[in-house]
Amino acid sequence: MEVKNWDDLRYLVAVHKTGSMSAAARLLDTNPATVSRRLARLSETLGFDLFLKTPQGWTANEAIDDLIESITAFENEIESYLNAREQTGDEVVGKINIGCPPSIASYVLFPGLKDFLAQHPGLEITFTGQFYQEALGDNDLFVSALRPQQGRLIVRFVGKYATNVYGYPDSPRDGQWVGLHSRHERFPPSQHARTILGGRDPIIRVETLYEVMNTLQATRLPGLVPTIATSADPELERFDPESPDLLTPLYLCFHETRRKDPLLQLVADWIADRFTSHSAV
Repeated sequence: MEVKNWDDLRYLVAVHKTGSMSAAARLLDTNPATVSRRLARLSETLGFDLFLKTPQGWTANEAIDDLIESITAFENEIESYLNAREQTGDEVVGKINIGCPPSIASYVLFPGLKDFLAQHPGLEITFTGQFYQEALGDNDLFVSALRPQQGRLIVRFVGKYATNVYGYPDSPRDGQWVGLHSRHERFPPSQHARTILGGRDPIIRVETLYEVMNTLQATRLPGLVPTIATSADPELERFDPESPDLLTPLYLCFHETRRKDPLLQLVADWIADRFTSHSAV
């Protein structure tokens, strides 16, 4: 067995990262038909299906786990090498992708972004909104409320995120509230909010805590809110004054092969510093 076109491996990793043919095509600046054709050729060479279709997207066959890990490690080693070569003096330049819950980005990272970019004008940063993340996907590093248990990741605890149910003095107390999408139900923040609201389902569900905050302001309903966000709206108050905040640990993660990458380490240290300096988190 011989892989005659090594470029096919790029398509393999892209689908693994993104979870779909169309997303992989966008990542590689091509079309889904080309991605499918390349994967079919590689599958024929290896002698088995590369991916299994699941409700969550395309999941890699366990038989190629080691292959994907080897390719990913090689890509990261090259990225680290090139980033180190591009640095001149004290200036760090380059592009980096950060996976991060939108509320963390909005309330913790964005307030310090102007000064950070002023100090490092050669940076280009892409933020991707993700919450309970356990793998890098298309990101260079990510912040997650889950501690990843698999993969060659450096996992760094950066802080705890406080949430509670907040409302306004005129908010209804009839069990109506704003919560997160049902896929978040099994996680502690949503369970905590449900307990405070008497076990009822939210009548409005949104994707992120940042959107919950906007929805509260529009509807005056109570809802699950990051405590740090309430400083921007002095009218908000705890729905149950006796209920303590729920503290969720947050982890900063990146591949171990990027340990010596000056670009990644600069951004990782900045993210950690934002949590350290933001005592309200």
